[in-house]
Amino acid sequence: MGLCGTHYKRALKHGDPRADVPIRIARGDGGLSHGYWKVPVPPRLRHLTNGEPTIAEHRLVMAQVLGRPLHPDEVVHHRNGDRTDNRPENLELWSTYQPKGQRVEDKVDYALEMLRRYRPDLLASGDLSSL
Repeated sequence: MGLCGTHYKRALKHGDPRADVPIRIARGDGGLSHGYWKVPVPPRLRHLTNGEPTIAEHRLVMAQVLGRPLHPDEVVHHRNGDRTDNRPENLELWSTYQPKGQRVEDKVDYALEMLRRYRPDLLASGDLSSL
């Protein structure tokens, strides 16, 4: 049909290749890919991306908020559904990690693992009454 792969898929899905809708927008400060802004990571921030020179902007913003790289099982959710709205107040951290067992001791171990990762201050103080 004379179309690239992406435009061909659009034609199959929508009945129109939607040639007026760009597949990827590239600017000097990043580009839009699959609805997400990909941005270059300055060398001074690469400790937050495990050395990656380019990353989805929402993941970089969340890593900056947390002050650490994201774990492989963590995803960043856009509260308002707009993948280009990467303001910190529009982002929330989600974990996709699931414990394999359902025994009580497995669930307790999982709860302690989550506290170690996200609220080590509560474990250190021993005050779990605020939970």
